[in-house]
Amino acid sequence: MLFIALLIQLPKQIFGGNDDENPYAMFGLSMQRDWLYESNSIAIKYEGCVWSYVDDRENMGCMDDESEDGTSYWYMMANCKRAQVAYSVYATSSGTTSCASKDFKESLISKSGVAEFATTMGYYSYNSPISEDDVGDLPVCEEDGNGYYMSVGCSEGAFTIDRFYDAYCLQRYDTYDYLTNFNAAMKSNSLNKCYSAYSSSNDESPYSSLSAYLIPESGGCSATESSFCTTSSFVSNAGSSNGFQRSNNYKSNEMMSFTNKLKYGLGGSMLVGSVIMFFGILFTNRRKRRALMHRKFRAGPSSRAKSKKSARTSTSKRKKRGGSGSVVKGNSSGVLA
Repeated sequence: MLFIALLIQLPKQIFGGNDDENPYAMFGLSMQRDWLYESNSIAIKYEGCVWSYVDDRENMGCMDDESEDGTSYWYMMANCKRAQVAYSVYATSSGTTSCASKDFKESLISKSGVAEFATTMGYYSYNSPISEDDVGDLPVCEEDGNGYYMSVGCSEGAFTIDRFYDAYCLQRYDTYDYLTNFNAAMKSNSLNKCYSAYSSSNDESPYSSLSAYLIPESGGCSATESSFCTTSSFVSNAGSSNGFQRSNNYKSNEMMSFTNKLKYGLGGSMLVGSVIMFFGILFTNRRKRRALMHRKFRAGPSSRAKSKKSARTSTSKRKKRGGSGSVVKGNSSGVLA
């Protein structure tokens, strides 16, 4: 038990801090957004359309987890994707951000589709170039009446309406509509350049601004997923190559590598030790069983001979006792006569 406790405490000793002091220590970098409520100005910039995973599977026409279509279609349940909005976030704690590189925070991607993104933009921003009216007629994996299914798709970074073979819109057939007007609105100067999501100069509360509703509902978007996403130096240096971090007190990558090697080494040695013990016990028991069997077979003939001799001795004794008894009885009879 002491050994296990030391293994659990080892990462904390190396990286410092504890989970009570750092509530985001258990999560990825996308959850560590203290700047979201500490900035005086937050802006977003639309990057493009990305075919990516969804959060709300039911409302996006995805296959249910409890689908009865058979296990051969399980990959469709695990890989349901829809057209998502990729955008970059900029913030500053002084003045107003102009979406310069020094104010870049991270690239994000919507998780509920372009329709939800546009609805949120129109509801929480009075001058948004897109709103619910622009996406109300967009199909969400619906039949077109000609044997195909229609849904919003992506084509070279722009939104389209595509046709699909299957009822879950995972096998694309072709492009039905290029949504020229909608893409023009998404690429308008305000949204495609530097769109204000929060500004303290407008006496706006950061908890009721567009950024408070749009950003938390989005997920991280790295350059490995799409060319429209930009990985910041903070992400690439602090956590993208090593996955999740344990605290805000980031150490060098060499220390992280050493820790991983140590854990894997200890785990591997324990596994090898268990295998050796198992086979050792198995072979030891086999040797013991063989020794007992050989001893039994060696002692078998002599034991049987002793048993037979003992049986003969007992029989002869009983006969002698029986004979003397009859003689005595005969004599007794003679005397009485």
